[in-house]
Amino acid sequence: MRRLLPLLVLAFVPTASLAHADGCPASECGTTSVAPPGSSLVFVRPSGRQGPLQAYDLRTGVRRFALPSGMLAADGRSYAAAVRVKGGTRIMRFDTRNGRAGALRTLPGSWNVVGISADGRRIARFKFRKYARGTTFTLDQGSQQQTVRLSGVYELETFSQDGGRLFLIHWHRTGSYDLQQLDRASGRLSPTRLDEADEKMRGQAQSAIEKRDGSWLYTLYVKPDGGTFVHALDLRSGLAHCIDLPLRGDLATAGATALVLSPDEQRLYLASPLLGRLTTVDLAKLEVASTARFAALPAMSYSFGIGPSAAVSPNGRMLAFVTDGKLWLVDTSYGVVRGPTRIRGGVIGVGFLPGGHRVATITVHGHHVFAAATGRPL
Repeated sequence: MRRLLPLLVLAFVPTASLAHADGCPASECGTTSVAPPGSSLVFVRPSGRQGPLQAYDLRTGVRRFALPSGMLAADGRSYAAAVRVKGGTRIMRFDTRNGRAGALRTLPGSWNVVGISADGRRIARFKFRKYARGTTFTLDQGSQQQTVRLSGVYELETFSQDGGRLFLIHWHRTGSYDLQQLDRASGRLSPTRLDEADEKMRGQAQSAIEKRDGSWLYTLYVKPDGGTFVHALDLRSGLAHCIDLPLRGDLATAGATALVLSPDEQRLYLASPLLGRLTTVDLAKLEVASTARFAALPAMSYSFGIGPSAAVSPNGRMLAFVTDGKLWLVDTSYGVVRGPTRIRGGVIGVGFLPGGHRVATITVHGHHVFAAATGRPL
């Protein structure tokens, strides 16, 4: 498997020139949001999924708290950040229910948080060293620390579900790479296995989402020829799968796709407003289950600084997705797409209120609530 400069949810490239050489998807650098099903909060990321986090109350539109640049755990309950303090860096863990902080440790020098396990218990940090040879990660788990030193340039993708392995991208001088997994106990590196050994996948990663229990990571890729696929990585076995999608476009149009999981995490929805497609993937079978069509949004009217966002109602019946000024609602049982509803002001977040009968959007200038079934303003 080969990648072209991937930009993943749980990734950090130690060499900055690698990260943005071909531009940055809106989901990674633009405004996007996450709304845990059943929660009254929506987490807005104004600078992508590794930037600061702002928590808004879906009932009132009031901002409840703001957190520094960091990483949100897959279960949505924990957030880790490296905060600059006098003489060094303080590694912090935050409770996303209320924004309360706990300091894990204070370290000399400048550090970045580059990974967090699904349950928030394990944190990976990286310190840039100007003349360093190789890559060094430090892993924190409670009071325990482990330093991992690797020869070459490596990027951390994520942890295995049990935390015993690290999934890594090994970059070569030519810009190509191979996928590795590191056994933390033995220090042994081995290739990440594919379900089809002779399969070659090329493309640029646009967005990714992980199951709440840390068992799977799903990444959307756009191929050089305009095709797309989901790279499904089993974080228990280390086996990777490729799910081809019925979406064709370039990095701008296909890349403007929001990913969201159903509450039971048996389905992955991909909402593509610039392609006019809602794709549903059956995660048990690892194949596309259905595709719903709707009128595509012209690319010239799309703000690429505000990434697409999506949310699902607690019972999984309704799905909502937004661009900067429009809202679509989907009946997932019948695949019916309604909208778009135009909303004044740039939409920076979307989520369902507890109960699932109302959907709220957070905008630059205010807060709007709609009936989930009809899109009628309330």
